[in-house]
Amino acid sequence: LKRDDVKVDYETYTSLFEAMVMTPYFPHPDLLIYLEGSFEEIIKRIRERGRPMEQQTPIEYWKEMYERYERWINSFNACPVLRININEYDIIRDAQSIEPIVAKLVT
Repeated sequence: LKRDDVKVDYETYTSLFEAMVMTPYFPHPDLLIYLEGSFEEIIKRIRERGRPMEQQTPIEYWKEMYERYERWINSFNACPVLRININEYDIIRDAQSIEPIVAKLVT
């Protein structure tokens, strides 16, 4: 993949979000739940997931997407954001680790 591919993919995702979620024709979300984590943890989980297409994607692509989403979420202000750090939770290995997340949503 080339750098332009990353830009196109990112712009596609963000334009879909704008068209589907932030349109004036639908109510804005009350809360955006944003899953974040260290780049290393994200890559580790991508590898563990084992999807062939993701395995063949160059690491540079993931790094560029990671950086673009970091910039995007840091400037997002359309509604409150609940940031959940995936480094602290692993619902695949420990199903109970979701409980603190649920507690945050209830309060």
